Amino acid sequence: MAVDFTAPTLNYRVSSAVKQQGLSKAVGVKGAFRPSVLDATAGFGKDAYFLASQGCDVTMLERDPLVFALLNDGLMRGLASQQSAVINACQRLTLINGDFVELNSDTFRGARSVDVVYLDPMFPESKKSARVKKDMFALQELLGAANDAEALWSHACEIACRRVVVKRSKSAPTLGNRTPDIQYKGSSSRFDVYLTPKP
Repeated sequence: MAVDFTAPTLNYRVSSAVKQQGLSKAVGVKGAFRPSVLDATAGFGKDAYFLASQGCDVTMLERDPLVFALLNDGLMRGLASQQSAVINACQRLTLINGDFVELNSDTFRGARSVDVVYLDPMFPESKKSARVKKDMFALQELLGAANDAEALWSHACEIACRRVVVKRSKSAPTLGNRTPDIQYKGSSSRFDVYLTPKP
């Protein structure tokens, strides 16, 4: 098991970007604007890497020490690669080992404030989909399904300067006591967007 930001399949997905247009729109990529993003549930870092490849500065937060170690190894190898696109993307990634819910809100204030908090709390996968999505299945084996998704969402709304984006299974219920302001739906998942403008 490894995180490999140099993998041809991953970088083909990044370069084609068609399947990821929903994610770009959800975080607010538009024209020349590239928001700063806190990926509070980084996992194997694929979504963070995609956003960094689009020009966003992304802070990846991962609380599990093993997954953090895999991410750190992948990031170091990406920075040492011979592929300029990979190096450029990895230079926009910052990795922190920590639990988002336990972080003080002041951690991401002032110079370290973020436009967007991105959440991908693992929802229970059916056996059929788990077999198809091997990386998600591996993460669930390591971490289990998230049982603090509501707390993640509430904390994210306090921190994000512009919006909170939550990735959900297409049929999963929304988080929190608020209807998403915007939704971007794909074939098997969707992005719920909650606008959180700060004065």
